[in-house]
Amino acid sequence: MLPNLDELRDRLAIPTINTGRQIYLFGHPAGPVTDDLEGLHAIADENGCIRLISGTEFSMQMYRGQTQMYPRCVPTLSRLEKVEDQFLALCRRVAFEDAIGEHPMVSLAERIRLWDSPLYVDREGLAQHYGLATDMLDVTGNFDVACFFATCAWSHEDGRYRPVASDEASGVMYRITPAFVTGRNGTDDAVGPVHIVGWQPLPRPEQQRAFVVKMKPGQDFTSLPSVETFHFQHQAHISHRIWNAFDQGKALFPTDAAAELARRAESLNEFTESQIERASQRLAEWTAETDVPIDTVRIRTITGITMTEAPQLNWSGLVIETSEERLREQFREVVDRVRFRMAAYG
Repeated sequence: MLPNLDELRDRLAIPTINTGRQIYLFGHPAGPVTDDLEGLHAIADENGCIRLISGTEFSMQMYRGQTQMYPRCVPTLSRLEKVEDQFLALCRRVAFEDAIGEHPMVSLAERIRLWDSPLYVDREGLAQHYGLATDMLDVTGNFDVACFFATCAWSHEDGRYRPVASDEASGVMYRITPAFVTGRNGTDDAVGPVHIVGWQPLPRPEQQRAFVVKMKPGQDFTSLPSVETFHFQHQAHISHRIWNAFDQGKALFPTDAAAELARRAESLNEFTESQIERASQRLAEWTAETDVPIDTVRIRTITGITMTEAPQLNWSGLVIETSEERLREQFREVVDRVRFRMAAYG
């Protein structure tokens, strides 16, 4: 008999967080000491950019919840079987990334420096968290966040997440240990396929304590080293409790103009020459290990893509903050929440 999600939590020995408890990373006080408090934690990446982890400082394991098990666990780009659909999706994603670059808060974050280092703004990660097709899967260091996605499904009819109402169905929780997949994704990426998204100038990634796993064509998440699969039995009262704990989804998906921008991008068919070229390059990179021929002229004809002089996706008609003074004040409030530790390498 499958456990329910509460019983699975106990079996996995998920600790309570935000208690202030000190944690000795190597098991004794002589090693590094951290705590279980969630916040924003600064880390310098391999390129010297500052990334802000959202959640606890060290997440030794990460989770991905789904309301049901699918035959394959693959990113949205892999779910598009036709190369024409992949190309159109990539054009839309490039257009979305261009548009969010015009958001005043994104523009400010890309110009600002923390401790004399640039802040990493992950436009691709933002596209992922606003529903555009990418080569990434979401994971999180917060088990409760994963539980929300394990018990709540998007309702196209209601336009929001709804809890699973059945006691008969089963869901799935995946667990991955990033340290065991570093440098083992068949690429030259030294940090491995698990990447920090964390705090971004638009709200969703921070709320979801966001990390992503970058995938390759045809690659199944369950085939990665260290990935474990745990099935559980849905219970409606547990699903409703979790749904309400996250304000019926609004805590993870706060209302913001970028969500409407993403909705507009989903039906976009007009792109600039630059956007089409960049989408072509990404498609070539994505299909590099396959034998799928790419004829972008034919693809454009099939998909109805047209070329325009100016970007068609923009913030027109959407309410966004434009005051540089207020935006800088908002950013100062973010910086005040950042925790960091000094480290030396040699």
